[in-house]
Amino acid sequence: MSEKKTLLALETSEKSPSSPMAKSQREQKQMIYKRRRLTVMFVLAFGLFTFMGINLFRNGQHLLSLQQNHTEVKKEYAKVKTEKKDLENEVKLLKDPEYVEKVARAKYFYSKEGEQVYSIPELSGAN
Repeated sequence: MSEKKTLLALETSEKSPSSPMAKSQREQKQMIYKRRRLTVMFVLAFGLFTFMGINLFRNGQHLLSLQQNHTEVKKEYAKVKTEKKDLENEVKLLKDPEYVEKVARAKYFYSKEGEQVYSIPELSGAN
């Protein structure tokens, strides 16, 4: 019976919160919990930074393509603007009857009454 009491006392002492073994087990569980929590936070932070990095890279690539398109459109705009000016000048000139007459004589070999047109191949190829 005394042996049962000592065994019972040992079992209760191991289960009691004040025993050093129970404290170390509790501390180990807390350390495991902290490590898991830290690991989860690290994985979440890594995932968040990866997601943000990918989005930042995509936005940078999109910005580069937009800048290239912008420069191309600027060049095209300048070209169209000069074309428009040239066409406006040509319209002004075509309203002048003397200019129209000159163009008709040069390109289409029209002549006035009593006038003869001679075509010189070397010169006509230059026009």
